[in-house]
Amino acid sequence: KSYPNPQDRSKAILRYSSMPGTSRHHWGTDIDLNSLENSYFETSQGKKIYQWLLDHAPKYGFCQPYTVKNNLRPYGYEEEKWHWSYTPISKPFLKSYLEKQLAKNITGFLGSQSAKNIDIEKHYVLGINPQCQ
Repeated sequence: KSYPNPQDRSKAILRYSSMPGTSRHHWGTDIDLNSLENSYFETSQGKKIYQWLLDHAPKYGFCQPYTVKNNLRPYGYEEEKWHWSYTPISKPFLKSYLEKQLAKNITGFLGSQSAKNIDIEKHYVLGINPQCQ
């Protein structure tokens, strides 16, 4: 599908990919596990792993930032069952990021002008599971 409008094009890309300067992986606090496909976590083995993560990961300081979108998480990337964040470090990093990184500082690549227009901080950087904030 073609998206001639830069904001629409950015939103289509941002379903699963972050805009340069906004990835939590760059903080060194977030990891991807097992498979980069939600469908894996619907298989017999994947369900067991995902259920274990839901039950036990919080005890070890981990949180799934990109859960199903709903009224608690209406914005952001689509659900990523494989993406987990180490909250003892990621929560203070998120606070620091929001204090220092502004959409106007996201420059230097085709589409960077969309960051401000789509409110990248509110809709993507903060578009995470509230338990991870």
